[in-house]
Amino acid sequence: MSSALPEDPLPRVVRPRALLFVLPAAGRRWSAGLRAAAAVALPGALLALTGHADVALFVTFGAFAVLYGEGRPYRVRARVVLTAGLLLLLAAALGTAVGRTIPSSVAVIVVVTAVAMIAVYVVDSLRLGPPGALFFALVCGGAMVATEAGAHPAALLACTAAGAVSSAVVSMAGFLADRTKPERTAVERAVRAVDTFATADNPSAETRHAAGAAISAAWNAVHDAGRRPALTNTLITAHRRFADATGTPPALDETAPRAALPLPRPGVRYRLRRAATLRSHSTVTALRVGGTCAVAGSLSAALGLGRPHWAVLTALVVLQQGTDRVHANVRGLQRFAGTAVGLGLFAVLVQLGSSGLVVVAIVAVLQFCIELFVARNYAVAVVFITPVALLAGGAAVAGPVIRDRLVETVLGVALAVLSQYLVAPNAHRTTFRWTESRVREAALTLLRDPVMPLRRDLQFELEGTTRAAIDSAHNDLGWLRPRWPAHAALVHHGYDLLAACWAPPPLDVDAWTRVFQSPAQTRQN
Repeated sequence: MSSALPEDPLPRVVRPRALLFVLPAAGRRWSAGLRAAAAVALPGALLALTGHADVALFVTFGAFAVLYGEGRPYRVRARVVLTAGLLLLLAAALGTAVGRTIPSSVAVIVVVTAVAMIAVYVVDSLRLGPPGALFFALVCGGAMVATEAGAHPAALLACTAAGAVSSAVVSMAGFLADRTKPERTAVERAVRAVDTFATADNPSAETRHAAGAAISAAWNAVHDAGRRPALTNTLITAHRRFADATGTPPALDETAPRAALPLPRPGVRYRLRRAATLRSHSTVTALRVGGTCAVAGSLSAALGLGRPHWAVLTALVVLQQGTDRVHANVRGLQRFAGTAVGLGLFAVLVQLGSSGLVVVAIVAVLQFCIELFVARNYAVAVVFITPVALLAGGAAVAGPVIRDRLVETVLGVALAVLSQYLVAPNAHRTTFRWTESRVREAALTLLRDPVMPLRRDLQFELEGTTRAAIDSAHNDLGWLRPRWPAHAALVHHGYDLLAACWAPPPLDVDAWTRVFQSPAQTRQN
């Protein structure tokens, strides 16, 4: 362990204005945009040309699956996309079943809210990242409303399945041109993140967290791709630089056998079971989403608005990322602004014609634009998301639809923002303490048996507690400030222990145990 720990500055509190208007670089996304467009265009055009234009846009429900494969190595990408497609198909099946047997606003609110809660919990606990839980709830609600409006369930589900299969096919198109691009990009991103952290005069907690998370993501990609030797060596070098920059011993022995390289993410069961507590980020987020979505949908129905699931989905979008109020409030403003402009775009698009091929082409272009901007500025992406959701849901008349959509967006955003201050407003504190206890537990478990899976688990917990600290800084900097030195020391000791596991001398288990014991345990000893 380090004898003298570096002094970490407090996490930087991001200014909302910077998040609202910034367009950060997100790399070249033309290929991702083309894949998103093709996933809709190919099956949609085929259906339109064969006389089924009335159901062609339902392929969009399954085509959302292509978004879940972006960045994945080709060795696993098709499996990931097909899994997402199957889950979207199940969401659509649930929607059609409820829409056919219990056609009511209450059913829409209850079912879409339940799907939103489950999806948020799973996505957050597995740390799957974008595009998140939204599309599963969106597809369920869209299928339910479409079935109530007269769409045939079998046709809707067949189109959803066609969109999912199309997504899997087009997601693999790049394999022929550059089969190693996803894992190579992940490693390059990790190298850049480490360079940023290692060369900073006064590195922040965010840069260290970004570097550690990028390294972890790169190891996941390398494992998914089959451990390519050249990339593995590059990543080992970056991993060593990261360890050196944190003031710890070398993290990896350059002569370590391939079997001893860091393992990928913990298993699905571990991650789901780990989050099954009221103190976890995943559970807090899911419960807040559930309560707010239910209220938003109920109030929308009480006001006589036509599609209460729009208010539910708006609340979900604002809250699905967790307990960080700064980012959630910005997301709410972006949702409102993007929706307002997107409704104007929808009003223009519905005047262009209603022939099957034209509508399919319009949605394909919109999907392309969504992919270009979704990683850069959510407000711009929502401008294109809004007409896609309306067209795929069967909206064809601008007036009442625009009014209801705008009112329900305002309703959902307002309730989502308020809920952060009224529903468990100090949940970030509980989660912060819980993640620290998880780090201590993982470290003490590792000391009893320093095997590779337990090292991986400690790395996973260190990333989680850093995220909790950043959330607390954004929500309650005054509360975090006196607790920050001890937290920063705990994180440094965690990385020290991971590095020490690779060092030749045996671990001083007693000394390390004293480091990671909680204050109460230390007093008892």
